[in-house]
Order: sequence, then C-alpha cells, then structure tokens
Amino acid sequence: MDIKKLIGSKIRELRIKRSLTQEELAHRSDLHTTFIAHIESGRKVCSVKSLQKIASALNIPVFVLLQTDRIPSVTKYDPHTEKLLLLIRDKSDADKQFLISIASSLFERDKKIYKK
Repeated sequence: MDIKKLIGSKIRELRIKRSLTQEELAHRSDLHTTFIAHIESGRKVCSVKSLQKIASALNIPVFVLLQTDRIPSVTKYDPHTEKLLLLIRDKSDADKQFLISIASSLFERDKKIYKK
C-alpha cells in the first residue's frame, strides 16, 4: 500500500471514530469536501499545510496521520533461497525473466526424467 492510501485511510479511520462526515471534516479544516474524499481514497496527495489543517480539525498532532500500525512483514527463507534472492536482487526485470525461464526449463526436464 502506498503512502497516499495509508494517510488517507488513517484520516478516514480517525474521522469515523469522531463521528464526523467528510463534509464536517472539510468545514472544520477549511478544505473542500471533494478534496477530503480524494485524500481519503488515496487519489490525491495533500500538502503539509492541508495535513496540518486536517490534523487540527481531528484534534490530533500531524505525526499521528503519518504513523502506521501496519508493519511490513519480513519473510524468512531457508539459506539457499536467501542466497538466490541476494544473487538476483539487483538484476533487471529482463535478467530475472531470463533466469525464471532457465529454471522452469530445468525443472520441467527433471519432471520428465523422474517420470520415466
């Protein structure tokens, strides 16, 4: 999820917790209702000034709007998979696709050998 959507969903969540409509939040923050709707949906980016107005209307510090409880999960892999990921991490998409086709061919060949 991108930052626009994270901030927008946080604003929406806090607005709803305070039993405010988008119109009420827009009025309190001196912003247009459509702009509030676009921010909440992640379609528009708001300036720091607008973020301050929204935070003030919600009676919270600005940093609360920037916080996220959604911590990206860190997937743990076995050492061999980790080594493969390190090898291809900085490669181009074309190189990665080429490696996928090679691996697919090798694994297909192995399937045919084991079926005999």
